[in-house]
Amino acid sequence: MKDLNPQLAEKMVWFVGPASLSMYNFGAAQGYLPNNRAAEIVEKADEASARGCVYTLSLEEVYRDMDTILKIDRKAFDQFWGAVEGASEGENTAGIIRATYAVSQPTIRELVRCITKTTLMDTNTVFNVLIEGDQESSMRFMPKIEVPDWHHLFLVKNFLRGVAPLGATSKIPIKRLIYQGRQADPAEFLTRQPVIGAFSDQCTEMVWDNQHLDQPSIMANQARAQTFESMVSPTLKIRQPFAGTHEQVLIFIDTHLRSGREVSMPLAAKYFGFQTSTLRRRLAREGVKFSQILQDYRRKDAMRLLSHGYSVKEVSQRLGYSEASSFQHAFKIWFDTPPKRFCRNAFAEKL
Repeated sequence: MKDLNPQLAEKMVWFVGPASLSMYNFGAAQGYLPNNRAAEIVEKADEASARGCVYTLSLEEVYRDMDTILKIDRKAFDQFWGAVEGASEGENTAGIIRATYAVSQPTIRELVRCITKTTLMDTNTVFNVLIEGDQESSMRFMPKIEVPDWHHLFLVKNFLRGVAPLGATSKIPIKRLIYQGRQADPAEFLTRQPVIGAFSDQCTEMVWDNQHLDQPSIMANQARAQTFESMVSPTLKIRQPFAGTHEQVLIFIDTHLRSGREVSMPLAAKYFGFQTSTLRRRLAREGVKFSQILQDYRRKDAMRLLSHGYSVKEVSQRLGYSEASSFQHAFKIWFDTPPKRFCRNAFAEKL
């Protein structure tokens, strides 16, 4: 992992919630982690909750503990999802899959919306967006910083093996997969294992046909979903300060570029009801500049869009460049290769 700006790194954490606790409890149950490690985390999280606070783990703690698990058994994630996979082979799914806020939603689409909007992956290191179209929809996972390969992989396996059995048809095939910026075959990820020590800040995205997302969930329970929402909402409110102005700017950039609108710092400040100088100061306190966030977004989304097959001209327009040549120049700086050559190489890798 590259060295982080200290001010930015201070805001990047893992929250102790459903996703992180399930990984720690699994690690302890399998003997990969000491039993007292998981118990200690649960105890401190409960104490923080009683005070109306949020208990967080540093990136270094989580990465160290997950590496410990994976160095003992690189197939640990497959074991993690093993019970769910067994359910898809005819067992009582409702008795195996733990009821949660997301799982209790009426449809798979609502489940995906829930995961995206409530950031139930329990970390603020990524920017999640659900892009809903007329024929297909996608969930885009854009790391704000470099995150481990296992983090990308866990997300994909979550949908391939954890969410798929919840559909009425038990099938929610991923139509297209962009993994760390490059097109990949979803079928290969059922057995793919994480690369220990590898990090990437490029986008991972899953695309589904809407017909698969719109099927009902076999775990749907409106009363339970409402109960969970009442429990989750206060927690999410406490977590909000960890998102910071950085995340607000990312949302502004993303929504405006995807709708073809102009993006600039003065326009962002006006959108938030700030003076430009106020926005600049708030970002400075978090160790970032507006121009850095915009360029970082464009760098990551450029590879994603090219991997989807969009032309250089289309990508430059979607990223808000007035001239394709400006985008080509920026891409060459980012990746040390022209975008057209990147596309040719990516195509050759698929053959």
